[in-house]
Amino acid sequence: MSQATTPASPASGLTTLRVARDFYADLMRASQTSRAGFLAERERWLRNVPVDGREELLFEFEMLLRAVERYLNLTTVVDAKDRPLVTRDFHEELVDVRDAMDRAIRVARHLQDPDSDQKMVFRKYVETQLADDRVRRALIEEELDQETPPESLFVLREDLDALRNLLDHLLQLPTARLNLFQDLGKLALKEIVLNRYFRPFRPLEFRVEYDRLRSVRLLDLLAQLPEEQRAGFTTAFLGLFRLLHYLTYVDAEGTPPVPRRVRVVLALVRSETHALATWLHAELSPKAGSKVLQAAALRTARDLAKESERIGREVLAHVDKEPDAPARAAAAFTSLLRTQVVALVEALAPNGGLSEGVFDALVSPQDAALRLRKDLWVYAQLCRAAESHLRADDVPSAERALDVLKSFLAYFHDGGYQLLRYADYDAFDRFTALLVELPWPPEGPGIRTRLAEDLRRFSQTLESTFHSVSRRTLLQGRGFDRQEAEALRDRFVALPSR
Repeated sequence: MSQATTPASPASGLTTLRVARDFYADLMRASQTSRAGFLAERERWLRNVPVDGREELLFEFEMLLRAVERYLNLTTVVDAKDRPLVTRDFHEELVDVRDAMDRAIRVARHLQDPDSDQKMVFRKYVETQLADDRVRRALIEEELDQETPPESLFVLREDLDALRNLLDHLLQLPTARLNLFQDLGKLALKEIVLNRYFRPFRPLEFRVEYDRLRSVRLLDLLAQLPEEQRAGFTTAFLGLFRLLHYLTYVDAEGTPPVPRRVRVVLALVRSETHALATWLHAELSPKAGSKVLQAAALRTARDLAKESERIGREVLAHVDKEPDAPARAAAAFTSLLRTQVVALVEALAPNGGLSEGVFDALVSPQDAALRLRKDLWVYAQLCRAAESHLRADDVPSAERALDVLKSFLAYFHDGGYQLLRYADYDAFDRFTALLVELPWPPEGPGIRTRLAEDLRRFSQTLESTFHSVSRRTLLQGRGFDRQEAEALRDRFVALPSR
């Protein structure tokens, strides 16, 4: 992980960095080390999926898988019930699960490339027509190997489709008893957890595809913390914002009739709120640093546990009888989580001068766009300067310009980079990798010429992204503050040579 840097004061600490690294990506990958290879391959696949909003579709898909897994756990659905388990009818819960599976299947179809999907459907058909059991068995084993993300997604979609059809028949029974509910849970859990590329994330396991903190204020605040504290509080905020992300799928479906899968999502929210509270108490508070921060972590853990228990007892327990219960539960959870975000920010910056409506100001998309636009302009200016010196064959000035550029990258990765859209990451990551692998100092005219061309091309990417951000509706009427951007650029240029 990179060392913490302070965006507001680039001169502090930046000169110790040779090459920028993405602290947040490092942190996320550290939470999933056992499956890093599969997830990296899946990330490459996702970048090539020709579907608008592909990251959000993937998030919804994995959220639904995780929600089904949790909802089919008895402790999630029966702790507020007073009927004995052996006499309970789980018919309503199975209807909820069936709706969640149905939506997951539809989302998976959106993510599946039509050509590859047709090929796999045809292969599935061929399996059913083969008389030679040896050939049929070989095709089945080849499919179940899940060698690529599309194959893995197809296998999981087929499994969910089979479970949905099974549920359609089971729901025709007069009652659904405990053993039926448990057996269905075992089947679903097996198919979900054994999937190679789309096994849902665990609590406090994050994905670079959709888990990013996009608050300028929060990113700047976290960048000032020592590395161990920064990792802990970053995890806490990622967990809180992940839960708020879940809840958008309740609010978005808030108009009657409320889909049954909303109840499954709310069960997931409650379960992972409790998991986050436990982690805050057991893991973050002992490593929080000062007594003030320890106390803040413990208060947040206590409030999350206590309030989520109350919401479950007073609202979710009556979801069968009160049609507005899902909306009320979502509103209560949203208020709770936003309050805890603000409480942790206030603990980290007690003299920060937070204003009314602080949560909305904290996550202001306009502030994020303004920060990103400024950082992109500075980035392009520094790249153009380095290119100019390389083309002039002014080696000392070129080395100095590249040194400044690397220092800026540390600042950029802690701030502006996190505010990019997922589709933009690939170009930025490739250029950063180029600087990482560059022989230092870049010797020889051939290397310098190639680097100058790389800088020219990436400058065009930066300028194109800058103009794209500037055209966003939320920046209409907000002119570019060139003087402020030049001041930021000049602070990096003025850093002492290393």
